[in-house]
Amino acid sequence: MVESSTRTDVQLSQIYAWPSSLTFRLNMLIGPSGTTAGEDGTSVSLTSAQDRRILRLIRKDADVVLLGAESVRKEGWFFPPTGRLIVLSKTGNLPLETCPHPDRLFIAPSLSSALHNLRENENKILCEGGLATAELVHQRVCFDEIALTFRNEDSTAPDFIDFSEYQLLSELTEKSSEMTFRFWRRAAKPH
Repeated sequence: MVESSTRTDVQLSQIYAWPSSLTFRLNMLIGPSGTTAGEDGTSVSLTSAQDRRILRLIRKDADVVLLGAESVRKEGWFFPPTGRLIVLSKTGNLPLETCPHPDRLFIAPSLSSALHNLRENENKILCEGGLATAELVHQRVCFDEIALTFRNEDSTAPDFIDFSEYQLLSELTEKSSEMTFRFWRRAAKPH
């Protein structure tokens, strides 16, 4: 496996380049035993500088970042540089007073509402979770691409994804933090 830190931003951007067609991509950090939060209740205690670097490169070209309300409540507001943030929330219970870009925020009471709100030119849809949100999105639209960071060898992929339907495109490692970065693309696009 190739050490991720030996790759330039340009090389990593080529690995994680978005297709021009409508694409739903899952990006998630998986900790021990399939958890997505560390001891502090967030991904902060699981992540590394290299993981955040890859996340920034994936997120920079996303038209929409889609996530659940609990992710915002625990992690804060993380908008893509130019795209919108769509938050799934049945209650609307979000820290709106701290939202840095309310003009680029859509709060969706359901996944149907979120998908209906996608604009014609929004083709790069990045789902960042949590696990319940990712499973809901996958059951409805089936991810075209999956980018997972595994925190250690005990990390397991979400069981709601049938990886036999996907081709592994890239596998990188970060030995200092025992992380593995894997990127898959669906063999045949369902949309």
